[in-house]
Amino acid sequence: MRRLAYLFLIGLLSMFLMMSCQKDSDPLVSEGADDMEIQELASSDEDDYLFDLAIDDGSEDAIINGNTGNGFGKIETPLDSVVRFGRHINRRGIRRVVIERIAPDTVRVALSRELRGRFVIVENVLNDSSQTDTFVVHRKPLTHVVRRVALYVRRDRGNDFPTMGRRWKLYSLSMGQGNSVPYHTIQISEVQVFTSEGDTLTFSNPLHSMFNVDNIPTFAPGEEVTVRVRLKNMTTNPVDPQGNGATETVILHYAVNRHHHARKFFEFVEIDPVTDEHIYQGTWTVNQQPFRIYHAVIDAIDNGTIYDSDTDMFPYNSTTWSVPYRVAPHD
Repeated sequence: MRRLAYLFLIGLLSMFLMMSCQKDSDPLVSEGADDMEIQELASSDEDDYLFDLAIDDGSEDAIINGNTGNGFGKIETPLDSVVRFGRHINRRGIRRVVIERIAPDTVRVALSRELRGRFVIVENVLNDSSQTDTFVVHRKPLTHVVRRVALYVRRDRGNDFPTMGRRWKLYSLSMGQGNSVPYHTIQISEVQVFTSEGDTLTFSNPLHSMFNVDNIPTFAPGEEVTVRVRLKNMTTNPVDPQGNGATETVILHYAVNRHHHARKFFEFVEIDPVTDEHIYQGTWTVNQQPFRIYHAVIDAIDNGTIYDSDTDMFPYNSTTWSVPYRVAPHD
């Protein structure tokens, strides 16, 4: 009797295992579970590879008090002397995830996120009677959408049974591309990166420039990195405060991740006589902590956004490209 009970229990256990395996092997059930896991992975703000909040300059107080970077000298524009400006993002939309299965073990994911807030401009107005400075703050509503493409691949589990860990992992990601909506006039055509080690990287299509997560651009501590940008600005209301043909301001946000943010201004080089493209260049020194993932963001802002307070004629107008990078350990 005891032997029969023992055999009966073995039979029940075998049936349970067979049903579990059949359930796991059901294509519809399996794909649904995969999509849920990939959705969770791609939506996570904890993944530094997918960081997409680099253009947020912090609170309005930080921008007004000058805690976000250098300002400008006197400029002959409707805003007579802009000393500081920046973005205050107060609404970070949920990252949208569109999943496309391109192979049984590979999924392409299109990511996008809408950022909303205010573009804050600090103007220094000299009081003629008292000869004292008065700071006036101007604000423009902003909406900026950032996009990226990522590939996820199924992990090699080494057996036929599911494990308790993740079944999918990030394999590669594209550059980031963003722009103001619904209005943007700046088109970046090419970004070149030159290192003091003699390497050159050239990018012309951010969402098709893919990096394996184990092979993203890597720089050595102390290395100087120069970035050259080519762009066109199709605005019908050009603002050229310096009279040199530069109708936009280009900023480099670098060493950017969830914990750090630095920025500096590019210098206007020239207008290409053949293509009519505006060329800008900037250099930064790599002094961040090794091993961590950072992003460098090329941020082109129409000068009308910065130097004129008219939000109807000169609404928020910007285009951004971003590149992930890693800092190598010290020798």
